[in-house]
Formats: sequence, C-alpha cells, structure tokens
Amino acid sequence: MSEFIDNQAEESENSGNTTDTSVESDDEPRKAKRARRDKKERQRKKRKIESDDDDDDDEEEEDDEARIKKEMAGFVVDEDEEIDEEVDDNEDDDKSDNEKDDDMELDEEDLDLLHDNLDMQQRHIGGRVVIESDEEEDDRERIKNNLFTEDTLGEDESERQALEREHYERSEESGSESGHSEDDFIVTDDGSSARRKHRRHHLFPGISQQAVEDARCIFGIDDFSSAYDAVLEPSDEEDEYPDDREEGESDAERTPRNRIREKKATLLDTIEPAELEEKLLSANDKKIQLEDRPERFQLRKTPVTEATEQELELESKWIYEYAFEHATLSVQEESCLTVLMNHDLRADERAKIKADAPEKIRQALTFIRNQLFEVPFIAFYRKEYVESCLVINDLWKVYQWDEKWCHLQQRKKRLLQLMNRMLNYQMENENVKILRMVTENDMNEVHGVQTVEDLMDVSEKFQLYYGPKVPYMIEYEKRKAEEDPEFEAPDVHFRAATRSDKYMICIQNGIDQMAALFGLTPLQFAENLEWKRHEVAQHDEEPLVVAEKYICPAFPTAEAVLAGAVHVVAKEISREPKVRALVRSRYRHRLKISVHPTKKGYDEIDENHRLYPIRYIKDKPVSAIRHEEYLLYDQGKAGGLIEFRLHCDTDEDVRLKRTLLESFLEEQHYYKDEFSAVVDKWNKVREYAVKECINQILIPVFEKEVHERLLREARDYVIKQCTQNLYERIKTATYRSIHEDDDEYIDDFNSGTRILAISYPEERDQVSFGALIDQDGQVVDHIRLVHINKSIFSKKPHEADLKRQDMELLRKFLEKRHPHVIAIAGENMDAYYLKKDIEAMISSFFSRSDSFDTAVEIVDNEAAKIYMHSKQAMMEFPDYPHILKQAVSVARLLLDPLAEYSHLCNVDEDILCVSYHPLQNEINKDDLLSALSLEFINRVNEVGVDVNHCLEFPHTASLLQFVCGFGPRKAVHLLKILKQKDNLLGSRTKLVTDCNMGPKVFMNCAGFIKLDTTKVGERTDAYVEVLDGSRVHPETYEWARKMAVDALEIDDAADPTSALEEILQNPDKLKDLDLDAFAEELARQGFGNKSITLYDIRAELNRRYKDLRVPYESPSAERIFTMLTKETSDSIGKLVMGHVLRIVYRKSHDPDRERVPPIRDERTGQWRCQYCFKPDFRNTNEVWQHIDSCPGQPIGVKIRFDNGITGFIPNKYLSDRPDSFVDPGERVKEDAEKYKKMKEQRIVNTNFVKRVISHPAFHNVVYNDAERMLQGFEQGEALIRPSSKSTSHLTVSWKVADGVYQHIDVKEENKQHYFSIGKTLLIGSEVSYFLSINFELKASTLAKTSPLIRDLIRDFAFDKIYLDEFEDLDEILARHIQPMAALAREVLSHKYFVEGVKAEEVDKIKAHLQAEKKRVYPRIPYCLTVSAKLIGKFCLSYLPRRTCMYDYFTITPDGFRYRQRIFSSLDNLLAWFKKHCKPPSDGIENVMSMN
Repeated sequence: MSEFIDNQAEESENSGNTTDTSVESDDEPRKAKRARRDKKERQRKKRKIESDDDDDDDEEEEDDEARIKKEMAGFVVDEDEEIDEEVDDNEDDDKSDNEKDDDMELDEEDLDLLHDNLDMQQRHIGGRVVIESDEEEDDRERIKNNLFTEDTLGEDESERQALEREHYERSEESGSESGHSEDDFIVTDDGSSARRKHRRHHLFPGISQQAVEDARCIFGIDDFSSAYDAVLEPSDEEDEYPDDREEGESDAERTPRNRIREKKATLLDTIEPAELEEKLLSANDKKIQLEDRPERFQLRKTPVTEATEQELELESKWIYEYAFEHATLSVQEESCLTVLMNHDLRADERAKIKADAPEKIRQALTFIRNQLFEVPFIAFYRKEYVESCLVINDLWKVYQWDEKWCHLQQRKKRLLQLMNRMLNYQMENENVKILRMVTENDMNEVHGVQTVEDLMDVSEKFQLYYGPKVPYMIEYEKRKAEEDPEFEAPDVHFRAATRSDKYMICIQNGIDQMAALFGLTPLQFAENLEWKRHEVAQHDEEPLVVAEKYICPAFPTAEAVLAGAVHVVAKEISREPKVRALVRSRYRHRLKISVHPTKKGYDEIDENHRLYPIRYIKDKPVSAIRHEEYLLYDQGKAGGLIEFRLHCDTDEDVRLKRTLLESFLEEQHYYKDEFSAVVDKWNKVREYAVKECINQILIPVFEKEVHERLLREARDYVIKQCTQNLYERIKTATYRSIHEDDDEYIDDFNSGTRILAISYPEERDQVSFGALIDQDGQVVDHIRLVHINKSIFSKKPHEADLKRQDMELLRKFLEKRHPHVIAIAGENMDAYYLKKDIEAMISSFFSRSDSFDTAVEIVDNEAAKIYMHSKQAMMEFPDYPHILKQAVSVARLLLDPLAEYSHLCNVDEDILCVSYHPLQNEINKDDLLSALSLEFINRVNEVGVDVNHCLEFPHTASLLQFVCGFGPRKAVHLLKILKQKDNLLGSRTKLVTDCNMGPKVFMNCAGFIKLDTTKVGERTDAYVEVLDGSRVHPETYEWARKMAVDALEIDDAADPTSALEEILQNPDKLKDLDLDAFAEELARQGFGNKSITLYDIRAELNRRYKDLRVPYESPSAERIFTMLTKETSDSIGKLVMGHVLRIVYRKSHDPDRERVPPIRDERTGQWRCQYCFKPDFRNTNEVWQHIDSCPGQPIGVKIRFDNGITGFIPNKYLSDRPDSFVDPGERVKEDAEKYKKMKEQRIVNTNFVKRVISHPAFHNVVYNDAERMLQGFEQGEALIRPSSKSTSHLTVSWKVADGVYQHIDVKEENKQHYFSIGKTLLIGSEVSYFLSINFELKASTLAKTSPLIRDLIRDFAFDKIYLDEFEDLDEILARHIQPMAALAREVLSHKYFVEGVKAEEVDKIKAHLQAEKKRVYPRIPYCLTVSAKLIGKFCLSYLPRRTCMYDYFTITPDGFRYRQRIFSSLDNLLAWFKKHCKPPSDGIENVMSMN
C-alpha cells in the first residue's frame, strides 16, 4: 500500500507543478484567496476530532465550503480533470462537496489496508483527527534536521542555518496561497484516493527527493514528522525566527523564540511500540538505517568509538593477553591464535607469531574503531595487515574483546570521577567526619585495573570507606550547584549503602579506634602478604582491658567491643585489592568440587541419564572439569537431582591442618614474635581477624566468582559447539549436477539444476508430497503421493498394491520432469527404505537411458520442519499443506543450504528452534543468536550476495542482512529503495548515487555485493562494469584494469575496459605478471602494502566469485545413521527400548532328524517337538506330522527399537537379569542406609483417635490422606477430620488452589463426652508466627521497631490472634470456610493471576514481570500468585524499577487483609494498592524484596 501511495504521490507532484504554474500565471480573485485562507485558519484553530453531533456547525461549514467551491471554480484543476478536458471540453469538472470531503482524508478501508500491509493491528483512538496545518513544512524542516546529519547534507552549520531561515522567509511570504491547493488528495480512475505530495525539493536542501520519501514510506504514512518528535527532539518546543526583525539585524543575530507545537495524531499513534520495534519501524531503527555506520556497530551494547594510538597500543596488548593467552579454570579448547593450533610449527615460527600478534591486533583495532571497517572487510581486503596472525575468527574475537575493553574503561572512568568528586568533597568540607581520605594510591589502583574482578575489588574498597558518604556528597553538590550556576556535578551513578551493616555500626560507635591498635593497616598487611616488610606495632595493654574503654550501649561488654574490633579489621583487610588478589589466586589453585545426588536424584538418575556417570564425585579438582561438564552440574542442581559443593579444603586437609587458612597463618603476616602474655593475646585476636576475613568474608565471595566463571566457560563451549554445528550445516556449496547443462534433448526446459524433494509425515496413513524446484528455488511442479511411504512387502491387504501405484505415478513424473536429483526428507528410517525403493525403480525403468542419471539423496529435514510452520512459509505458499511446504524447503536445502537457513534468521528467531546441542537451552538466547549470526556473516560474505537475485526471488533476501556493513534494517531499507528503481541494481556505484548509501557503509559492503553482469546487461542499455561481478573491491578497480593492460602488453592509452574483458576470456595471460614489483610500486606511491590484494585480484580475474564453500558430498553412513535415528554421541552406549517382532528359527537340515525322538513332558503327559519345542502334542504321531512344517530351533528374537532400527538378538544375549548388563565400572557403592534414615525421619506419627461424627464432610483420615482426597475436590471444598493433637480438637482441611491446602485447627469446648462434639467450637490461637519461623514476638520488641517494619511484622505475625466462636460444623463451613473460598476464587480468576506459578518461585515471577514491563512500559506491571508455604496468603508482585517487590495479603472470613486494612473485594484492594503504590525507597527495598 505504501508503494501505491508513493506512486500516486509522484503523479500528484507532477500535477501539482502544473497547477502551481496555472495559479501563478492567472490573476486569482482576492475573495477566493481570502476564503481559502480563512478556512485554513479555522482548521488550524479548531484542531479537534470531527463529529456529527453538532448540526449547526456542519451546516455552517457546508455553506462555507459551497461558497469557496463556487468562488474557486476554474482555478484549481485536478490532474484527471485536465485529461478529461482534453478529451471532452463539455464534461463537467465539478464535484460535490461530499466527494471533496471524502478525498481530503484516508477512508477506513485505506487505513485498514495500511495496517494489513504493515502486518500491524490498529488501535481505535476515538475519531478522525484533523492534522492539516500551515505548520506542515516547518515540521518537515525540523524532522529533516533530526533525520539527516550535517555530513549527509554536505553543508556546514552556518550554511544549514541560512537555508533554514531562507525556507522560513519563503514560506512566510508565500503563506498558504502558493502551490498549496485544498485538493490534498487526487482521485484515480478506479476511485481510490492518494495523498497529494507538494513539491518538497525546497524543504530539504541538499537531500535527494528519494531519501526524503524513504523516511515516509518506511513508516507507511505521509506526515511522519510529528510521529518522531518525542523521540528525536528533547522537547515539544521549536525555534521560530520572528519576521519582524530590527532594521540592520543580520540573520546570524536573530534570536529564535520558542513556540509550543501542538501534537499531531498519526498512524504510528495507533501502533504499539513493541510492534514497531518488532517490525524494525521505531525511531531508533530509522536512525540506524540512515546513519553512515555499520549496523552492527550501532547495535553493540558498548558503542564503537574512535581511539588514540596510545589507547590502541594498550588495548592490543590487553586483548592478546586476556583473549588469547589467558588460561581457563576448567579444561576447554585452546583459546590461542588459530594459526598456533598448527602443531607442525617450529618453535621460532611460534615465537615470531606471538611477537607480531599485538601489532596485528592493533592494526585490526585501528580498522574497527577509527576507520569503521567490519571484520569481513578486514579479513578480505586488508589481509596484508593481519593475515600472518589473525584469521576471521580471531578478528571476531578481537571485535568482541574490544567491547569488553571499552566497557571496562568506561567503568574505570566513572569510578575515577567518583573518587575525584569524593576527594573534592572531603577537601571542601574539613569539618565532616571521614574514615580516610581518598589518596593517590587509590586512584593508581583504579588505573592499574586489568580485569572486571580487579575493578570489583577496587569498587568494594571504595564502597566500604566512602559509600555511606556518597549521598551527603551528592546533596552537597546540589547545594553548590544552586549557589554557583557554573558548577555542574558529573552524572555518575553509584549504588550507595542502603543500610547500616555491622561494620558501620562499629564505626558509628568508635570501635574503629580500637581496631587501629591491632598493629598493621590494611595496606601494610597486604604488602606483608607479598613479602614481610612491616613489623606489627604492639600495644602495651591486654585486648580486653583496652576494649573496656570503648564500651557503649551498642557494645555493652568488653567482649562485644573486641568482637566488633575484630570484625572491623577483618572487613577492612578483606576489601584491600592486593589481599583479595592473592587469596583469590591461592583459593582457585586449591579449588575442588564434590557432587552427590539428592533423594529425587537417587530415584530418577538411571543408566540413561546424562548425570549418571558424574552423580558421585568427591574432591575433584576444578582444573579437571571438562568442557560443558559444570553446566551439567548446575542444570542438575536446578532440577533438584544433585547437590554440589565448591571447596578448597578436603577432609584430610582439615584433619591434618593443611587448610587454606592455615597456610596464611603459618606465614605469620599478622604476628608479633615476642614472648609475653599481652603479645600472645593480641596475636590471638589478630588470628581471629584473619580467620574471619578469609573464611567468612572472602571465600563466599570467591566461591560465587568461580561459579559464575565456570558457568561462563561451559556456556562458551556450548556456544562454540552450536556454531560448529551450524557451520557443518551451511558449509556446503550450491548443488550442481554434472548433467544440468545437458538438457538440449528435453523440450521446454532451461538449463540448471532441477531438484525433486519428497517429504512424508511420521504417520503412514497420511499424505506425502513431492516438490520440484529449479535452480532459483522456484517451485516448478509438485506431486501428491498418498502411499509412497508404505512397504512394498507389506502383508496387509492391498497395501503393497497401493505402494506400487504411487511408485508408478512417481515414475511418470520423473519421465515428464527429468529432475537431476531426488531429495528425501530424513524424517526417520522410512527415508532409508524409500531411498532403496526409488533407486530400484530408477535402475529398473531407466537403465537403458544413459542420459537419465538421477541421484537419490537423504537430506536432513530439521530446518524444513521449522520452515513449514513459519510465517514466511504461510506468506509464500498460503495454499500449500505443511508437508508440501516441507518438501519445498528440503529441495532448497539441498540446492543452497546457506540461503535456506538464513531466512530462519527473522524477527521470530526461528533459527533458535534448530537443535545444535543438548544444552543449548541453558544458554542466553541473545548470546547464542549473536554467535550464530557471526557464522552466517562469515559464510555469506565468503559467497557474496546478488542483490538483483534477492529482488527477483524474495526467499533469498534474508542473505542481505549478513553482508558486511549491513543488518536487518539496512538490508530492508536497500531493498525498499531498489524496488522503486525497477527492481534493478545496475552497478555498485548505484549504491551511492541512487540508494544514498554513505561512504563508510559502501566501503564495507561493496566488495560483497555481486552482480550478474550478463543479466544486468540484458536489462539495461547503460555501461555494465564487469568487475561488479567479482570480489574485486571498487577501490582497486584501477589496479585490476592496469593488470589487464600490462598482461596484454598494450599501450596504457588503450581502452582498459576492453583489455579487461579480453583478460576475462583468457586469464592465463595474467600468469606472467610480476605482482611483487607492482606491489612495491604501489607502496612507493603511498598505497601501503597491497601484495596479497594483487594476488587476490589475479585469482578473481581467473574465476569471478568462485564459490569457496565445500562441494556437496553425499552424507556418510554415520551421518545418515545419526540423521534418521536421532541418536547422538551421548545416547550411544545407553539402554534403548524396543519391542519384539517375532522369534527367529533355524530349520534343521539334518538328514537323520527323523531319528531324534520327541520329548515327553512327564508333568502333563503331553509331547513336545524336539526342534522348536512346541508343546501340546497328544501323541508322537502328531509330533511326526509337525516335523515337516517345523520352523526349526529358536536362535533369537527380531526386535524393532524405538528409534526405528530393527535388529536381531541371539539367545545367548537374552537374559531375565537386566542388571547383569550394567558396566561394572559404573557401579558405585551407594549409601542406601542414609536414604533409609531420611525416609524414617519423614514418617510422621499419624496415630489418632477415630471419631464417630455424623456429618457429610467428616472423614476419619490422616493428613496425607486428606490432601490426597482434596486433590479431586473443587476449589473451596472442605473436609473435616480428627486432629492428631487430642480428642478436643478437629481439623478442617479445605482446598485453596491446586496443590495448596489449608488445615485449620478447631478447638472444642463444653464437651459432654470425650468422643462427642463440643458445644462451642473455637478457631484461632494466641501463638504468633512470622513466615515459616515459629517464635514468640514480645510487645517490647515491637515497640522498638520502626512503624513500617512493625506493620510488616504484624501483617505476617498475627494471622491467628483472632478468636471466632461457632456452634456447629455447618456454621464453620458457612461462616468461615465459604467466605474465604469465595475470596480465593476471586483472586484465582483475576486476569493478572499467574497460573502454575507459586509465590516462592521468584525467578519465574521476575521473568514474567520483566516481559510485561517491556510490553506495557512505562506502566508498572504487577501479578498475583498463591503461596505454597504461607497457606492462605497470596502474593502481589510488582516491578517498579529493576527489583521485583513482593507484598502478601491474607484471605480472612471478613475480607482481604493487606497492610493492616481489610478490603471487601480484590478490586478495592488493588485500587488502594495502585493509589498508594510508590517505588519503595532503598532503605526498605531489602525488607520487601524476596530476592
């Protein structure tokens, strides 16, 4: 639809030009001008939604329009009217007012059609909005300034401002009278309307008309300017230059005044932002399309920025050290340079490569950061600078680690800024109490940071000493900014301390003064760890004596003071970066892992489970963990199957005192070597400080670090395996048959490969299909085969005949279409049998035809099955059944797997549905998608993309997004432009001249966009550059021509184009060229080292765009086995399931067999066959009669496994003891007694006294039986049962939700007999509880807490303090249970209730809310869940910022209790919550958050 509007608008532009000339040449009456100006003024002032309610206004407007129509008759002429006047002067040109009104706006059908073409859903906004205004051109001028940069305009700032003022003055002078007819719509012959485009070449000086129109057609609307105001401009004000300037005032001196613009409703206002982002139509997507930078550079989380030579030098060394030389904790594949993986290299060669590597990395970084070249461009066109050390995968690694470097530098910079701000605050506020001054050593530590771990160490130190002062510093800077307008505090975010921890409490009470008496500062202790250089300063008094001086209310005893001082020292030592680095190193060196199964794992992990070989591990060094093994541990722990523990000390180490802590204590870094009681006591206190520092503070932190790093290494390995799997799928070149050009004998056939693909469903009673495609992937014909996958040897009636009929139908199809190859979808083992049948048929019927040589191949159909359910398949083949769509995809997979897999890379991310690795679901989706995209980028740029082919065959258009410099947005943008250029890209230079591509993007992509110059020449009369069909980059075209001229030894003045064409016909003449001399000459002229480039040019002239992929080869037997059986290396060797088909017999051929007597069964008296052992013969005569038909002796069984494979198992391998086949090496001595004791501990004493109570809801059952019965009850139903407490209690159990049951204790009073029901029934107790921890909460304790904490505790703690009195059981059910059940149903049926998720599953709730926040942003999402632990409570979860908050409310018979209020309904509760819900302050965030 957008293309239709654009085409009509171009006609409108031409018509508008004619109309403008007519208006200017004639003398328009003043009355008509005034009338039109009055109408436009009215429209601008009204700015309201049209309505039919006010009849008087409608009549007045109709009168005005009629009068204007009459006065303007003959002055404004439509294009169609002009044509009609030439044909018949007597034809009436006037139209009714209603028709004009219809033409002035898009009708509902046009709007619906726009939405359908954009694949978006329209949101009703209440009415039609009048958006016509004289400010339209000002909006266009403003949007031009935002969409197009100064580089695009090609003007400097002063010229641009002058053009803006010139446009303003021109628009003020012309007003609304010149060239702005009221006929904003033109009517085509078929009655459809299209927006008339005004002449806009004066709106955007220096910008092509096409570029301006692209900014509209991308979004499917005409006036896009207001749609992006909120995104592209900081405010709703625009600068307007006053027309009444002072005399002598120059343009530059004019001061703009602000004018508030009115918001205009556009089509984009009806579209959800999430849908715009999904369709790549958001404002940011438009910016990416138009900016002259590679799209992937713009999408990188840390932007690609320009760097100085000094930074590049540091970065290159850093990347080489940490990306290519840094060791991993676990055993992983080599992370060194790819060239160093060649073990045949000599030692000196290795040393040279390592020495040159940093310089090569620096060159690559220069190309990336300073010249904006993407990796494929560097790998193909800057080989001289990187090839000896870096291949394309190494370059991608450099690119990825450049992002890590930039991110690290940004964080270092922010921390340094924060330190400088804190230093200034300390120096300017000398009276403020501070722990320590920011020193130059602190800043040097930041400068020396090399890893994220180092940065975290320095940040933790800053947080300890200065974190509490950050809020005061910010407040001081705010006051200073108010006093001094020139002062601006940097906007550096830092998470300050949100609560007073134990350390701050000690500091606030002066305990740090005693900590200073321990003898060493934290820095001195850190330096002592490296080598002992500081002696411990010893205090004269004993520690407890000194501690008495610091007794205070918070630390009432000397022991408490001493413990606080120990904690202060331990905390400060633990935050010293040098201490953390040294302890971390030793900890990792000693680190081990131990694994054991849980009770659930003990029951579920069998021989077939992946965890079976590793379920029992003790003290295994972490350095011995291989590949993805740790990810399996983490997966098993998340599933509750195993538990594992990272530890640095074994039981033997603890017994022999060889622990990590002991190793530090033995070195006596914090020890005074003197003999006295005072020194011994102080040494003991210092030892306590070191113990707390290492065991309680550092080791838990390091354990978490190691866990995250091991997970990252395992995930990286899985990602590598996934990319390798994808590479194996797309590495194959386009399928080419040796007979594809030998089709002269076949009428009506073009040359090229024809592929017939056959796909069949898994169920044999469903229809199969075959699809025939040509070399371009277009469907030529298809065939329906109903019984093709049935067996020709079937015993079922007529099944074999039906199979023969389909085979005959297929034979006739092959005779008619002559495919070069038949591809069979590798669904299961049926594909193997079908392949045999087709090969036999071809061999039988076509054996005499030498020309008919059709191969039969089995093709993996995994991607085809994904395609057949995709949106693209639905759009491309809407009438095809799924199996036929699969057949088309199978054929294309064989034709060109790269193209077929690439279109799975869409907005739906179908490429992630392909199975690459068993653990791929454990990988972050974005990380996996990014890695797979790199593999596509490598292959696509290696092959090149024919843009014209993509335009002609849209199913290949997805390749374009992987071209160097492109991405999904730029690819779509380019295709959209070319579709308006006759679907043809005539040359690479047209990318710049016609498609407005910037120089940076053009340099990146030009060499990888190939053109079929022969086809282009057939479609255009313009000159076609033959080098556009080669890998030769446009920057080296002249060198290629020079090489052609020199090779032919002709005069330099000769036409190099003809020489080039002759060389392409006879490339052997290039062999005699001295390219090394040519390269030296180029280097002398300042072109740099181009030696490899020249050789590449010569190779390309020998064969343009030779496919560098691996030629197709039939899959090996191992590959077919894996493809059809779905077995992997992990499943080989495991137990498999199957069913017995029959018993296999061996007929005896012994001539003396009749001499062997039958066997008599003494127990039954009957006879058995002596060979097949068949029983039930009454006499020997029957046995001898049976001998002739006896099948023979049973030798085994024929079996079909679940994977489709059939097999034979001899008798000797059959056993009724399955345990005998378990590998003895896998048997582990398991602690069965341990689980037996655990089971015994879980057995609850379920003894109770049976009651005789006549009530339909009463049952004599125990707790477990009650819950089992409630599973089948409806929500809210209850049962009454005896209590295990005593005969004076009953229990009412009712179903709150699925899997959630509440058991309410009922106390009986006024009992006449112990077995009768009490006359008074009480519910509730005085025992309070908080969450799941039972404890008594005293009133004095509550009085000391803050009001907020007190409310929260009360809400949780006193659910049972009320006492309700009832007379009988029916009253309990009616007044207590049923009201609560109704309230629970109200929650369970609410639209924001999340089914299947319990309140304790915070990860799932957080993921749900984060997804909702993206969808409803900026609103705060919330949801409701039922608690499985706090029975009777529901959780209200919401996401105000980044942290999920969790509030609980309780159902009571009186209503919902929430924050000490009772609400009669859930709607009232939510309404109060929304009104009083504010993002909680940091001080209470930890109280309310359950993360």
